[in-house]
Formats: sequence, C-alpha cells, structure tokens
Amino acid sequence: MNPADPYDAFVERVDAPAHGPGPLAGLRLAVKDNIAVAGLRWTAGLPLLGDRIAGSDAPCVAMLREAGAAVAGTTVTDAAGFGMMTPGVLNPLAPGRTAGGSSGGSAAAVAGGLVDVALGTDTGGSVRVPAACCGIYGLKPSFGSIPVDGVTPLSFTFDHIGLLAAGIDILDRTARIMLPASRGSLDDIRRIGFDPNRLAASDDTIRSAVERTLSWLAAQGFALTEIELPDRLALAEMHGAIVCAEAVEIWRDHWPRDAARFADTARRSLAYAATLPSDELASARQSLVEMRAAIGRAFDAADVILSPTIAVPPPRVGARRVALEGEEVPVVFALLAETCPFNVSGHPALSLPLPWPAADGIPTALQIALPHDHELAAIDLARLLATIPTLA
Repeated sequence: MNPADPYDAFVERVDAPAHGPGPLAGLRLAVKDNIAVAGLRWTAGLPLLGDRIAGSDAPCVAMLREAGAAVAGTTVTDAAGFGMMTPGVLNPLAPGRTAGGSSGGSAAAVAGGLVDVALGTDTGGSVRVPAACCGIYGLKPSFGSIPVDGVTPLSFTFDHIGLLAAGIDILDRTARIMLPASRGSLDDIRRIGFDPNRLAASDDTIRSAVERTLSWLAAQGFALTEIELPDRLALAEMHGAIVCAEAVEIWRDHWPRDAARFADTARRSLAYAATLPSDELASARQSLVEMRAAIGRAFDAADVILSPTIAVPPPRVGARRVALEGEEVPVVFALLAETCPFNVSGHPALSLPLPWPAADGIPTALQIALPHDHELAAIDLARLLATIPTLA
C-alpha cells in the first residue's frame, strides 16, 4: 500500500501543490484523468492515451486555480468514461464495495481525506454515483454551465463537469466560483416532488430512508407532490444508444483501427455501437425529445424532485448484476437508473448523504434535482437536510 495514496485513487500526484490567494486558498483539488491539467498525464483511463501530457489547464481547472485552489493530482477513471465501478480504486468507507464510477478516483480521494474537493465528469451519473457510493456530496450542474473544453468527451449530448466534496460548505464555496450564473435559494422551494413508482421499486433500506426524509420535510411545512418520470428501462436504453453512437464518432480516428489499445469496457461499448441499426438510433433521438419534455412537465408540478441517488446499496467489488425490482439486472443499469434522467434533461442534480446507512456503514444517498441554473437552491436544501436527526 502506498501511504500517500492508500485507495489507489490517483494516476499522478503533485508532491507539494501550491495554492494562490483567493476564496479557495488552501483547498486541495483532485482532477479526473479525462480533464486536462497542465504538465500532467491526461489518459482518460485508456492505454491508447497513456503517454499524453496536457499542455494547458482545462478552463474548469484554471478557474479553480485562479480562485486559490491547489491541484494535488489527477484521479483514476473508468476507460473513456465507460463504466460505473472504476476498477482498482478502493472505497474508503467500505473496501469490499465499489467506489462507483466513472469518477471513482475523485470520489475516493475526497472521501479518504486526501483532497478537499475534486472535479469529475457526469454523462449518466458519473459524479453522483461515486459520491453516493463513498458517502460524500456530488453536484452535476445544469448542462452547459461549466465549459467542457479540455475534457476528453464521451457524449456531446450528455457530458457535464461536476464537483465532489466531503462537506456542504466546501461544495458551496467551490460551486459559487464555478457557477456565477447560478441562482435560487431555499425560499424558492415549497413543493417537493417524488415518483412513487420508482421509489417503491428501490431497495427496501433505501426506500425507507427516502420516505423518512420526505416525512421530515412534510413536518417542516413543505408540500409533497407525486410526479412521474420516464420508465427506467426505456430511458436507459435510449441514453445508452446515443452515448455509444456519439462515442464512436468521437473516436473515429482510432476505432476500430486501434481497438487493441482501448481498455476492455471501452472496446465492448464501441463494438456494441457498431451494431446499432440507423433506425434504432433515430428512434432513440426521438425518445430523447419526448423524455426531456416529460421531465420538464414534472417540474411544472414541483419545485424540486427528490429520489434515491442509487436505487440499490453500493454493489460489491466485481459485481456484474444486482437485484432491482425483484430481478437480477446489470449493475450499470441499476447504478444509472435514478441519475440518468437529469443528464437527459440537463437539469442540475445534487447527491447528499442521509443519516441512515445503505450498507456497510455507507450512508443512503438522496438526489435533489431542480430547474435549470438553480444549483444554489439545491445546496441550500442539502444544508437543511444535513440537520435531519437520526431518529426522524
């Protein structure tokens, strides 16, 4: 074990990170390996890019450096962003369970106290899922609110940059630097929406924790309202088809010519994309329009939508299938089922730990989704939810 990196979270460390003056002075920052950091390896988890060195900082890194944060290193990711388990990274809360992915290295570095805040990317849940698995906070802002220049893309339609932090105060400070256009406060939230069908299909322990949270909010004077989100399976199939098709386009100069230099998960995903009939992809694009509209209608009825971040406890390391809705399903589907809707719609979503465990001491994670550009309102609500008593 490397005492400087006991969770195998880093691709490359900076021995003595220097910070400047500013509102983030003193904060240690980790950056996912698909985001450019000047002078450091920038591999996106791919053997194909193993020797690539970033010539300059991505804008998202530059803005945090300018605010005083110190880059402590780059963190491990699933290859090209394909996957939800980040193999080889240890979960600081429960080593036998996944740290989540694909920003698993960033989440482990934060949860293990190696850094204060981390950057990740989120195409279907890849910031919020590892935040949930590691018991920390994870924010996916509104689509397009943080520039993705200097980021190795996975999907032009769904890619977001996001933040991971151990505490709500650090998340708040960092978000205010990165999201100057964000608005909203707790005063904007009166109607709490939730999808009863999705909640009923979640793991019993997780469903209980979310129901207790909803009851506590009702006791504080918030109005609970039932909403309906798109079907889990239909949404996941649409999302997967578009992601894989766009990834083939992104890697067209290397795939399939350099297939041997892609990691296994990326190879399988790109090979699947090659089998997609054109009419199926066209159908997925039409479904995308319809599902965005459906999620938008849900926000007509509610100021905020609450759900589990993940509908199952964090899976054990190496798991391929888990139980969901009474049947065994692929682990990737189970992990993305609740986060993916808000990549599809582009709404901001924040994952936070609740005071009740999901498994092995890992807290149940709650997801808050809000109207576009209302990240500060999400942070306000998360701050309130951090005061829930365990006996609520």
